[in-house]
Amino acid sequence: MKLKENINLSDFILKVRECRADVTFLSPEGDRLALKSALCQYIFASLQGQPALLNGAAILCEDSADYELLRNYLV
Repeated sequence: MKLKENINLSDFILKVRECRADVTFLSPEGDRLALKSALCQYIFASLQGQPALLNGAAILCEDSADYELLRNYLV
């Protein structure tokens, strides 16, 4: 699924922490960030000023129930 435009990344990361399984950010170039990792969360948050990277990326949830938890942030 794709991220909605202009979401609050801090709120999104807090919601990711509530997910049961791994959540991955997949960039358009194929880079993967495990969003439950503190280091990856820091890198992800640094993308705030690069909407092209955020809008072209995908969010992958290992547990399909986690998509419901993140529904306010995903298209």
